[in-house]
Amino acid sequence: MEKEQTQKTIKPEIKSIAISCNTFLRPELLEKNLESIAALNIPEGIEIKVLVVDNDKNASAKPVIEKLQNTYPYKINYFVEKERGLSSARNRLLQEAINLEVTHVAILDDDDIADENWIKNLVDLYNTQENAYIVSGPEFCCFEENFPKYLTNNNIFVKKTSKKKGEVRIVCSTHNAFFPLTIVKDEGIWFDRSFVFMGGEDGDFFYRAGKAGYTIVFTPDAIVRELNGKDRVNIKWILSRNYYNGYSGSYLQYKDKSKRLKRFLYLLKMLLVCFTNLLITPLTLVCGLTVFFNMLGLLCKNFGKLMGTIKLQPLNYYEHLNGGINK
Repeated sequence: MEKEQTQKTIKPEIKSIAISCNTFLRPELLEKNLESIAALNIPEGIEIKVLVVDNDKNASAKPVIEKLQNTYPYKINYFVEKERGLSSARNRLLQEAINLEVTHVAILDDDDIADENWIKNLVDLYNTQENAYIVSGPEFCCFEENFPKYLTNNNIFVKKTSKKKGEVRIVCSTHNAFFPLTIVKDEGIWFDRSFVFMGGEDGDFFYRAGKAGYTIVFTPDAIVRELNGKDRVNIKWILSRNYYNGYSGSYLQYKDKSKRLKRFLYLLKMLLVCFTNLLITPLTLVCGLTVFFNMLGLLCKNFGKLMGTIKLQPLNYYEHLNGGINK
C-alpha cells in the first residue's frame, strides 16, 4: 500500500529567493524572460538572487547575460551545465541555489514572461495559507506574431484553469513553482536522471516532495505567459507535441512491469479509441479547421498513448520535438 503523505509542521521563513530558469539555445526568449524578472514587484524584506543555468556547453546564453548585467537590478548568477538533459540542468540549478544560500526557489521556463506580481502572489499564498509549502500558478500562452486562428486556438495552446486559490494539487510543473530548499537539503529530493531526455522529471520531483509532506497548493494570481513563435505554431509541431504528450504519459504510467493486466486492458481500450478517432476525424472538417486540427491532435495523442504502452521505452524529447538537438 502506498505510504500516506505526512504534513510538515515547520514552514521555513522566506528570507531570500533564487528566481531561476534553465535555458537551452533560446537567447532571444531568455532576454525577454530576464527583462520580466527585472520588472517584478518584490515583497519588502526579501533578498532576490537571479539564477540561470545554461544547458548548452557552448554557453550560447552568455552574451545575453553580459548585455543585461550592467543595467540589471540584480546580479545574474550564470552557470553552464555541460551534461545534457533536463534532469542534469535542473539539478545543477538546485545545487547552485544551495550554493547561493537562499531559503527558497522560484522557477519558470526560459520562454516564460512573468506578470509583475508573480513573485508577490506566490509569496502571499505561502505566507497566508498554513499548508502551502509548494505554491504553483498557471502558465498561459501568448504569441510573438499573428498566426491563423485555427493554430492559436489549438488545444495545445489554449491553457485554461478551473483550479481555485489554495486548492491542493498532487503535482505541479517547473514552468511556475515556488518552494523551500529544504526539499533538497533535508529530504534529499532531486530530479530523477531516468527522465533526463524524456520530460516529466518535474512532475516526478514535485510528486515525491508532496509525499514527503510538502503540500502543493495553487494560486491563479501568480501568472506566467509562455511565448510561442513560428517554431511551434505550426501543424507539424502541434501534432508531434500531442503524440509526445500521449506517449510519455502512458510510458510513465505503465513502465512498472507489475501492471501487466492493467497495461493489456489499457492497450485494448486505446486500440478502440484510436480506431474511433480515425473514423471521426475526417468528418470534423465540416466544423472548420480549428475543430479538425484539434481532433487530429487528439488522434495523435491517443496514438501516442497506444505506442507508449506498447514500446515501454522513453521517448527522447529533444530528438522528437527539437530537431534532434540532444548533444
